Amino acid sequence: HNSVSYFLFGPCLGYFHSCISTKIYYFNSGDIMTYSHERSDPESTMPSVKEEESFHGDATVNAMKADMTTLRKLSSTSKQYDIDGDGELDDAEMAMRAMDQSNRGYLTNEKVYNIIREQNETNKKLFKTRGIAICLMVLVVLLTLANIGASFAAAHLAKDTVVNENEEIENKATGETLSQQSTTDDIPMERTNSIAEDGTRRLCKKDKDAGEVKCNPDSFYSIDWKMCKRMVKHCKRGNTVSMSRTWPNGDQSRFQVCPFEGTMSKWRRSTLVNHVGKKFEFEQVEGMHCRLGGDAILQEKDEICSVDGDCVPGLVCVEDPDQITVCESICRRRRWVQRMEDECVENCQITTCEEADIFDD
Repeated sequence: HNSVSYFLFGPCLGYFHSCISTKIYYFNSGDIMTYSHERSDPESTMPSVKEEESFHGDATVNAMKADMTTLRKLSSTSKQYDIDGDGELDDAEMAMRAMDQSNRGYLTNEKVYNIIREQNETNKKLFKTRGIAICLMVLVVLLTLANIGASFAAAHLAKDTVVNENEEIENKATGETLSQQSTTDDIPMERTNSIAEDGTRRLCKKDKDAGEVKCNPDSFYSIDWKMCKRMVKHCKRGNTVSMSRTWPNGDQSRFQVCPFEGTMSKWRRSTLVNHVGKKFEFEQVEGMHCRLGGDAILQEKDEICSVDGDCVPGLVCVEDPDQITVCESICRRRRWVQRMEDECVENCQITTCEEADIFDD
């Protein structure tokens, strides 16, 4: 058979030296003879020439290459960094060997100094990062505890409170408005014709056909017993208390009665003076309701009213044509849709407190 030759070239890399290996395979009459010639650096302990085994018959090329593999040993410089003496360098030993660029076999003081300095800087950064992380963790814990505490407080408060129609928080047991940011309390009063013996109040009602409020000449303002009790309690505390009146057209008037000066009696009529010097009176009547009076809760000149009793002494509740005309003119000057203009004009048809002698003919 003819001889066939294959040339394989492969670089063999070290830290600072290299070698070139040339292997020649001769195939002749089914026998394979391999010679290996290697050139190495002075530090290598690998043999320069090695004769491989001869294979016959059906041996494969891959098996032959695996058996012919040779291992390169550590150089004399690299051995200085083989701390555990296992004949190879691990990651830490390799890092040390890489820093020895002058092949001394040891690290200089300058190299060691730089390593220690970098390590100290890293530790300082790690310490700062750890401190920030601990502060954030403590803050999260405090916020969590605060949230849990607020939840328990809200749940406990919800058991004893309820929101009324005025969107105020009330005590379920007493019906009292709980003081929050503001200490102002607004109590609605109603004009009452009479109070029955069983404590039922008969209020003035608006006649749907005539459009007028029907009240007796001797009608008066009153509040029910719950509101009366609440008013007394808040006034004694020095809180701001106002009486409010909602008129048939939806307008609302408010009169401040507390803080007060004067005498508050438990069983007799109480006479108080509000912050502007106007008198306010109240007393408990049938059913523990409170009957109200005084200039502090009455309307002044040109203010809306339903009956003469809504006005301060010397004024009567009548329709003033001049005021109605001015009101309608203002409604028509505004650029509203027709529906809103009609509602505005209709709202002008009200009675106001006026001087009695003006309308005497």
